[in-house]
Amino acid sequence: MAAPVGGDVELLGDRSDITATDMFAALTGIALASGTPEQREQADGLLDLTPDGLSR
Repeated sequence: MAAPVGGDVELLGDRSDITATDMFAALTGIALASGTPEQREQADGLLDLTPDGLSR
């Protein structure tokens, strides 16, 4: 799906309220949470949880 110029892409059809910018912020937060090897398990859990939240 192509994004309109200057617009956001819908990530999933059933979550049109989530924009690419929202998803970027979520993934940035996960990346920050995995800054050390001890935090890797928590980041893995968040990565597993994210698609579930997108599909409601």
